[in-house]
Amino acid sequence: MPVIVELRLRAERVTRTPYIPTTVQMHGLACTLFEGEHSQTHDRQEKPFSIWPLEPVPDGWLLRAAWLADGFPQQVLASSGRLRVGPVSCAVSDLALHPESFTDLASGPACDGVRLDFRSPVYFSQNGTSVVTPEPRLIAGSWRRRWNTCAPEDLAIPDDDWRAITQSLRLTEFTLTTQPHDTGYGRTRHGFTGTATLRLAPAATSQARAQFTTLARYARFTGTGAQTTHAFGATATSPIPARSHAHPVPRESTALAAST
Repeated sequence: MPVIVELRLRAERVTRTPYIPTTVQMHGLACTLFEGEHSQTHDRQEKPFSIWPLEPVPDGWLLRAAWLADGFPQQVLASSGRLRVGPVSCAVSDLALHPESFTDLASGPACDGVRLDFRSPVYFSQNGTSVVTPEPRLIAGSWRRRWNTCAPEDLAIPDDDWRAITQSLRLTEFTLTTQPHDTGYGRTRHGFTGTATLRLAPAATSQARAQFTTLARYARFTGTGAQTTHAFGATATSPIPARSHAHPVPRESTALAAST
């Protein structure tokens, strides 16, 4: 099942200038945490984990990462005593696991949309080129791709259902800025950060609404866009509750009821 992993790292040596790890070092940290030193799955194109940028705290960092598939690796517990952030050795002073089953992610009340907070640059890779546009189809499509890769087959979202979702999906609000970010491989990518809101049109079917809600719940595990294993695309989510379909009582009726 998907699991969010939060670790508090205490740096063994304190420097005057806070150390900022590169994206390659962040990727290496994620691989050490989830794969270990002798993993047989490192060359998989779609890796079943993501990682956020480190959040500085007074004595080190807060590390947030997520496992996206079934079979949570025990390697995480084995690595949780000590980790390296680039050249800095850190003791793990606290570890918290937040699991949620695929069934739970795919159930529960449907929402009308989701508010997104992109905590690190988001971009999309298409045919070898990078796209820095907050296109709803690309945002939710990156969630769907990982969901269909990691979730049980009976919970996958097929192409026909996906078309129904995208026909109803709208970007309704956004406050975004673009910024450059080192990919760690001698190239700089631009990505967008900030907040955005995706909503479904009122005419969206109940099935499209339920499936989109599933993807929106999964987004906080998987992140958005490309290079989420390198701390790109970190995404926090807040669902927008479904509107009530109850018809309001006419004012005349309300006044009459109050006077009787």
